[in-house]
Amino acid sequence: MRLLLIATLLAACGMSQATAKIDDKQNLLTPNQIQQDLQSFIDYVRLGYAYRDEKQTDFATFEQCVRQQSTELKDKMQLSRRLNHCLEHWYDHHADVTPRPKDYYLPMPTASGLWAQWQDGKAIVTNVPFMGPAYQQGFRAGMQVLRLNGVPVEQAIEQANVSGFDEARSWTLNRLLTGKRQQRLSLEVHWRGKTEIKLLDIEAIVQEVIAEKPLLTQNRFGAVGYIRPENSLGNNALIQAFDDAMHQLQDTQAMILDLRHTPSGGNTEVARGIMSRFINVRQPYQTHELVSIEREFGVKRAWQEFVFPRGDFQYDKPLIVLCNKWTGSMGEGLTIGLHGMGRATVIGTQMSQLLGAIYSETLPHSQLNYLLPREKLFHINGTPREAFMPDQVVEQQNHDQSKDVILDIALKQLQSL
Repeated sequence: MRLLLIATLLAACGMSQATAKIDDKQNLLTPNQIQQDLQSFIDYVRLGYAYRDEKQTDFATFEQCVRQQSTELKDKMQLSRRLNHCLEHWYDHHADVTPRPKDYYLPMPTASGLWAQWQDGKAIVTNVPFMGPAYQQGFRAGMQVLRLNGVPVEQAIEQANVSGFDEARSWTLNRLLTGKRQQRLSLEVHWRGKTEIKLLDIEAIVQEVIAEKPLLTQNRFGAVGYIRPENSLGNNALIQAFDDAMHQLQDTQAMILDLRHTPSGGNTEVARGIMSRFINVRQPYQTHELVSIEREFGVKRAWQEFVFPRGDFQYDKPLIVLCNKWTGSMGEGLTIGLHGMGRATVIGTQMSQLLGAIYSETLPHSQLNYLLPREKLFHINGTPREAFMPDQVVEQQNHDQSKDVILDIALKQLQSL
């Protein structure tokens, strides 16, 4: 999943006009091909989108959006723009059509430099990754966004809110703040009694996302080991890298698994490979529900996925998992898995709240890939994954933001044992 999302970001880089014209010719579609792809997409969302019945969206409204003036669509990128726009009726940042047009909104939370919430009629920044690009540009949790590119923020949200629902306001706000390639957003913010204009450089955030990184970062803080996957949960090579790190940290008295750099998710092989180093017996780590089976046949299908011990030793000492809004998809699965198995204490903020397990399908003519949550996912105690909250919730704006407060809290807890 990470490779696909980063490829999407890379594909959004500017092309020469000559190359664009050649691509446009190669991506032309006949009216019949357009209609068949639209129908395939509508049918899949109707049957397969697991969270369709939990949204306020009227399916007929979504279908009308997809079909509206469809005879004007001529090529692959026009079709991609239409489908991505209409998906916004579901205000779900785990639903996507790729590749996107290069001037379309970037994927959340992978390309999100900060996170905000619409609460009590105000747009409040709630999360800014410590020392990330937005942090270095001067943004802090607790700031109130007043204007976005000179437009009052409530008006900007209303104009961009495709669904029109109040419950989609926070989603729409973060869509706007994630922005598009090459953008520099002008944000008028109020913080600590002062109002000022700050520039959010979207391109700097994108460059940080696509920059080459190691599979993981490891460290020691006294007797405490520390491992942080670098948005690599979709790379099977992480399994061996994690094993190597575990060997080097085997003598520590406690461990921190930092999952705050996993916005693009990953795969279950890597996740189970990591969890398997912390258990001594087979255990379930999450529950799946394939909603489309019940919709089609009236028979509910759900099952639990298991983790088995692996490796030449199992780390049975205290473990803390760190999470935040950039703990996404499989990172969220890892978090609820280790928590559900009684193996870890979780410290941080609410996670990305990416809905379910996505399936990737391809439209027959345009060859566009569409990714939608087809399975609902649950903590083994029955809590929907997107509703999970850490054992210790850390509100970033209530702490000294000159340091990594979530990590500091975890270290203090472990060093006091």
